[in-house]
Amino acid sequence: MYVRHLEIQDLRAYRRAKVDLLYPGRRKEPAFEDVARWPPRFNNVNVFLGNNGSGKSTLLDAMALALISPLVSSSGYRPQSLIRRSSRGVVKKARVGVDVVLHEQDGVKEGQLARFAAAVERRGDIEFLQPLATDQNDSYFQDDSSAFFFVGYGASRRAEALSANDLATRRRARAVRYDRVATLFEDHLALIPLSSWLPAWGLENPGRHKQVLTLLNKLLPPGVKFLGEMEAGEYLFNFRSLVVPITALSDGYRAYLSWIADLLYHLCMGAPSGRKLTESRGVVIVDEIDLHIHPAWQRTVIPTLARTLKNIQFIFTTHSPLVVSTIERANIHNVQMGPNATPKISRPTEETFGLSADQILRSEVFGLDSTRDPEFADKLRALSQAAERGQAGAALAFLRSASAGGGEPPPAPGEAPEWLKKFSHSSSSNA
Repeated sequence: MYVRHLEIQDLRAYRRAKVDLLYPGRRKEPAFEDVARWPPRFNNVNVFLGNNGSGKSTLLDAMALALISPLVSSSGYRPQSLIRRSSRGVVKKARVGVDVVLHEQDGVKEGQLARFAAAVERRGDIEFLQPLATDQNDSYFQDDSSAFFFVGYGASRRAEALSANDLATRRRARAVRYDRVATLFEDHLALIPLSSWLPAWGLENPGRHKQVLTLLNKLLPPGVKFLGEMEAGEYLFNFRSLVVPITALSDGYRAYLSWIADLLYHLCMGAPSGRKLTESRGVVIVDEIDLHIHPAWQRTVIPTLARTLKNIQFIFTTHSPLVVSTIERANIHNVQMGPNATPKISRPTEETFGLSADQILRSEVFGLDSTRDPEFADKLRALSQAAERGQAGAALAFLRSASAGGGEPPPAPGEAPEWLKKFSHSSSSNA
């Protein structure tokens, strides 16, 4: 299953919004007629950009709400503050809907379309999610079915120690399909760590266990290797030639591993029998994909995920220009606040793939007029204006500040700046 089209009405900040999404095998249709290169470099990636509070996360929530709507009455989910509020008062009803394309994995003919839709209604102080249109077969309501696979991860995601008993308790408390997206709506809910399920798979299904080890090492950044061995109940990793438990890794590695391990668990539980995990199709939603990730890793995280799990449709949000530089404008939906605090969604008119971080930050997708410190930018602007007026020394001061920054005092009159001294020394050495 892949999400083909999203529609929302009166949900949080949105009055109305429509979005067409990329997925493997999608044809170039009118929604993508402005895209020159087809298919895009990564045809399974969708990224939402926008300022804080612009409504990016709401779009992810809307997709998840529509997809869980058939089982919401028994899912364990309680809607809260979903209906749009305005100066005119609280709207009585919100709507969400997704059109999806199904596959043989979903128990239907390849390419069949289906729709999931729901209304959020308010009665007094309580909101209710009511299904409006649900096209699914009985496999949707089977916990371990490979059909209708979708998983979602909120920005507060984290993993905590869990046992097999804890997993059984989770299944009793929440429907499995809701549990897979629950961190989008519940900040306190922990993800499922490797140590709570992978050891058993090593005994019960060695083939799947080997696939998990292989996939995990493909998904990790260079310099980190999953050893598949345990010590004192914790899995060990080779980190730059050191063997360390997962708890000794940095917050960035653990934050990434938390949702990757959870995803691999759900893939193992829901993958079609007799198929490789990489052959599984479905939807994976991740809010703030760059969370806690170093810039060097941000340049590779989406390409790594997209190539390793090429049959998965990924839907991300991010604030990172380095992440954006690895994808094309066809993959991007820019969310900007319009009139009356209403978000508007559009594809960038400028290409983004391969641009530098500075270029992207000053492009339409981020809209910065400068990437410098605001006070320092004002100083440069004042020096530039002074130079234009012919003020003595202003042009030289501008060049020195622009090239060397403002963290060190300027060189004495007649003395070359440090950057020029280093350049001169390097040139003479090479000669």
